[in-house]
Amino acid sequence: MILLGNRLIPNNGKEVPITKGQVTEEPCDEKLSCTVLKGRCDWRQSHRPYPVKCEVKRQTGTGAVGIDIGTLTAVAFDNGDKIDNPRFLGQAQADIRKVSKALRRKRRPEKRKTKASRRWNKARKKVSKLQNKVSNRRQDWTHKVAAQITRANSLVATETLNVKNMTAKAKKGKRKRQKSGLNRSILDVGFGMLRSAIKYKIEEAGGFFIEVPAQKIKPSQTCPKCLAQKKKELSERIHQCEKCGYTADRDVASAQVCLNYAKGLGTSLSDVEQKALAKAPHKCGGFSQLSAMKRQKPRT
Repeated sequence: MILLGNRLIPNNGKEVPITKGQVTEEPCDEKLSCTVLKGRCDWRQSHRPYPVKCEVKRQTGTGAVGIDIGTLTAVAFDNGDKIDNPRFLGQAQADIRKVSKALRRKRRPEKRKTKASRRWNKARKKVSKLQNKVSNRRQDWTHKVAAQITRANSLVATETLNVKNMTAKAKKGKRKRQKSGLNRSILDVGFGMLRSAIKYKIEEAGGFFIEVPAQKIKPSQTCPKCLAQKKKELSERIHQCEKCGYTADRDVASAQVCLNYAKGLGTSLSDVEQKALAKAPHKCGGFSQLSAMKRQKPRT
């Protein structure tokens, strides 16, 4: 990417004009740096070119925190604090559906037959503009939350999240509408984006980002006080232990389990991991392999 005068030349050699306010007019012999982004409709320069004089180092605190990422509450901390789900897609969903309906009524392009009409291109740009606005708002919120967590803590613990499996389509015979709504909520929060932002910011500042193995420890189903496990449905939002009587919000209790695992208190003991590993099925061969083993002579 080359910035030449008031022209932006990408790698393909095609010039992209930039407005006058985005380009510095003062001559400068120092090395300049700027960020150029490609949007859905155009190229844009994120900020004005500025001289590079120093290396910026990210600052971090001395605290340790456990977090739980969810849909009802975007981020829950082990001390009971919560960050609400902003629901950017939900706020713009009505406008996107309205413009998408107008787009479907226009003549769309077909392969090697007809070109798209001007009205179709105009409606498509409107849809892309709304979707790009939602994406930008989510990305801005993600980096602000990640920076807020990094500034106050040098150790962050959270459970592993497989977003691809969590947002898979519902199986046959299941509630497809409910599952599609849950998938939309997960993608609206941006589980993977938020986790990646926190991870690279905390590691860039010299801190530690610890992922708790969710399948072994099961933070959302484990009591942070006595380590008793009980299966919970998604509708159960309050953790109430039948063994020790500890009561807390489900997401807060999960964050506490993650922090205890990171600190080596309780949930990281070998007995819990051994119980989880003992349930793993052992691989065995077929009948031909089994009969061959039986025919072998015993070792002396």
